[in-house]
Amino acid sequence: MILVDYPGHIIAALLLIIFAVLVFFAFRCGELRKATRQSYRWPLIILQYVAIVILLLILWNPSRPKVSEELSRNSVLIFFDTSESMSVVEEGRVNRLDRALDVFQKKFRPLDADSPTYKVFGFDRQTYHSGTSDFLRRWGSQTDMHSLLSVLGKYDLAEEPRFVENVQNSDTETSSDFDTDGPVNESKVTGAVIFTDGQADDKNIHTYLPLNNKDFRIILIGVGSRDRHTDIAIKSINAPSRIAIDTAGIIQVVVSARNLQNQPVTIELLKGDYVVDSKEIPAGSFTKNRRRSDSLAKDVTTEFTIGADRVGSYNFSVRAKTVGQEVNLANNVRSMMIDFVEETRLKVLLYSQVANFDIGKLRQALGRDDKIELDLGLDVIRIPALAKNVADAYGYVGLPDNRQGFNKYDVIILGPCELDALTDAQIAGLYSFVVDRGGGLILLPGKAEFGPAEWTNKKVKALIPVIFDTGNPTIWPSSPGQIELTLEAVDGKVLDKGSLQDIDGQASPYYRIVSPKPASTTLALIKETPIISVHRVGRGRVCLLNISRLFPLYREGLQGGWLYKMMAGLTAHLGRVTAREAAIELFAERAAGQTNKIKFEAYVCNNSF
Repeated sequence: MILVDYPGHIIAALLLIIFAVLVFFAFRCGELRKATRQSYRWPLIILQYVAIVILLLILWNPSRPKVSEELSRNSVLIFFDTSESMSVVEEGRVNRLDRALDVFQKKFRPLDADSPTYKVFGFDRQTYHSGTSDFLRRWGSQTDMHSLLSVLGKYDLAEEPRFVENVQNSDTETSSDFDTDGPVNESKVTGAVIFTDGQADDKNIHTYLPLNNKDFRIILIGVGSRDRHTDIAIKSINAPSRIAIDTAGIIQVVVSARNLQNQPVTIELLKGDYVVDSKEIPAGSFTKNRRRSDSLAKDVTTEFTIGADRVGSYNFSVRAKTVGQEVNLANNVRSMMIDFVEETRLKVLLYSQVANFDIGKLRQALGRDDKIELDLGLDVIRIPALAKNVADAYGYVGLPDNRQGFNKYDVIILGPCELDALTDAQIAGLYSFVVDRGGGLILLPGKAEFGPAEWTNKKVKALIPVIFDTGNPTIWPSSPGQIELTLEAVDGKVLDKGSLQDIDGQASPYYRIVSPKPASTTLALIKETPIISVHRVGRGRVCLLNISRLFPLYREGLQGGWLYKMMAGLTAHLGRVTAREAAIELFAERAAGQTNKIKFEAYVCNNSF
């Protein structure tokens, strides 16, 4: 008898109470005990043995846990290659990724009760957990198998029982990993299945680190046709976004090709819908060694000279002519918009509804930059007549009233402003300036409704690249620290690490940021808090300068110091109009079987896709 369903101290207490009651009734009356000594002899003997039994039960520990084995479903990791090469359509109208998903559904039967539990991942430039196949990101520009193996390295270790502590409050119930109450029945990760077409960036298997657990099973499933198809791709197109009129410009094109079978590649340059130039590249130019396999294929760079005799925006496209039975035609064309202007300087508007030291020093820093033409707008005087006189005397301009007024500029810098108080036409014009025109927008912090954290208009909030702490967005007291540049800022040549030497002292972030938005890029940090964040909205870019005080960063003796270098880099970066393919393309079709509904699909494109 183990009595595992009851705590041992309760059983011991119950037995002691029963024993005490029996002893009480047995010896309650001394006279009765003397008269009936012989009749109580056997009960007393039995009680002696009951005491021994109680001691044995306590020593036996009737509350010890009972160990039993339970079967659980194993877990298997499923990795899908979501790089651009998996978008190739072959042997029908299904691309490689959809074929892989079809094989997964038919052969692995994820909905079957007897099947393992599948954890779905995707990988291209990095490996990410998607949860289900519906949330796989299409299409990445690269295939990095090293990131995949680093994720597998976290699962191939010997599994130990995990312990979870349940923490419950009035609203929610969560769990966290702590060694506390008891083991949780979790499925063990026993292996992984990888779907890929084999077009990895690093094809040298000796560079990959082996897994720790040799019993960890990995199944590699190749996706694609057995035949080797010809594929030509325009990998990138690079040209100045702005060229002076009657001046020659250069478009640089990077082309890759596979399985050409000694056929040359013809690259055409189109201005609008007309071919204006073409070049032929020999097939041997794409192979490092003609005796080796095409896995050692190399990219070829070619250049076109362009020009225009009229001011305006022109669409230039680079197209590779189809060779033989080419399998993927989607990567044969890339386009970009180029502005031909009378003057190549950027036109910048600095507008603020608050006058402070930051706006003054910012104007001085921008005034030093010969690459920009600066307009200053200060709406700090509330008396209309006086404001007009000051504007006329000092050349101040107001915030444009419509879309055409905003589109005259390349970059707009907004100091502390109450944007919710603007007219609908001004908000729509500012939004269109970024999304449609491809302009650059720089936002500065401000107190209360004069700062981005308090703006409520939906279009305006969509332009902000970060998510603020709604409870207490302003950091107070300030938390100074050293400014650190990210790899994106240095590699993109937006900011230079050497320029940080011009900073005298420390700087402080202004807002407490919960997280950058998914498409946002952080260029600079202070103690893990982003202070320069940029993201793309449509064709344009928006930057948030989350710095508490800008004016100490200006150094007159150092030609403007870090403030001048930072603003010069940001205005050049944001003022560069992105290619036409960097946008959101929306497609509409009638839903199958539902005549009164329309299905919308959107492709969000960037420089990699």
